[in-house]
Amino acid sequence: MTGKEPEPSDRYPPAANDNGGNTPEPLDPRIGRIAEAIGRHLAREHMKTWREKQDKAANDNEKRP
Repeated sequence: MTGKEPEPSDRYPPAANDNGGNTPEPLDPRIGRIAEAIGRHLAREHMKTWREKQDKAANDNEKRP
C-alpha cells in the first residue's frame, strides 16, 4: 500500500449496537437491580420449561411392566 494507513476507527463504521457508554450522569442503581430481577425471573422460567421437557420420555413407547 502506498501512503499512510488509516486509523482503526477510520477503517470500520461504529458498531450498530453502540449505545455510548459515556453517559453524562451515572445510571440509577435501582435500574441495575430491576434488570437483575428480570434476568433471574427469565432464568427460572427457562429452567422450569427445560425440566418439564426432561420429565417426558424421548419416545412414545410405554414402559414395560
